[in-house]
Amino acid sequence: MGPMSNVERVAQYNQRQQDAFAASRLCRLLADNATDAATKAAVRTWLQPWSDAFQRMITVRVEAETDPQLRAQAIEHRDEELDHNLLLARSRTSAGDPHAEAGFDPVIEAGAAWFTEGLRLQSGVGRAVLAHLALEAAASTFFSRIGVPAYPDDVYFAHHDEADAEHLEMGYQVLRERADWTEEQVLSLLDHAWQVMTMIADRIADRAISDAIETPHASVPRQTR
Repeated sequence: MGPMSNVERVAQYNQRQQDAFAASRLCRLLADNATDAATKAAVRTWLQPWSDAFQRMITVRVEAETDPQLRAQAIEHRDEELDHNLLLARSRTSAGDPHAEAGFDPVIEAGAAWFTEGLRLQSGVGRAVLAHLALEAAASTFFSRIGVPAYPDDVYFAHHDEADAEHLEMGYQVLRERADWTEEQVLSLLDHAWQVMTMIADRIADRAISDAIETPHASVPRQTR
């Protein structure tokens, strides 16, 4: 077997990051069979502002992209993800969450803003890396390994389990087809992106635990801390 290609090395690095993300506080919280229903409901409540922000991110990528090939991919990705935040909102409502609107959390918003800015200002390949090798890789890890088992009857989680692996592969396809990137640039960007993703996941877990403790017999409130 010959030496690994730069794409293979990126994929190997990213797999390690996905495995580490599976050990984030959010993933460990939902993987724990002792986590109660109130906490799981609170997790969905605090996933909502992130899901809403993701819709803004994929739109910004389309608006910023000028490369025809990458813009076509960005449009395809946006169209396939369109209104999934509304699917989560409907799922929460049907499960009895009275909060139709998303709550505000400054940490979640700051993390979302970091990704949104990157999807506006990075190169085309950098935008693809953020969208597919960071955001979709994190989603694939969360939904397939953790989310579906934790919410087995939730259509929002089931839908993402099916779609996110394909969206992750889009990122590697870009790297295989293009030469306008370096391994060092991609790994540095991924390192930063995974730090931000873990910060967001940990914050969602912390908010869910706090809210479930404060209101153990009711749906979680949306007050800002």
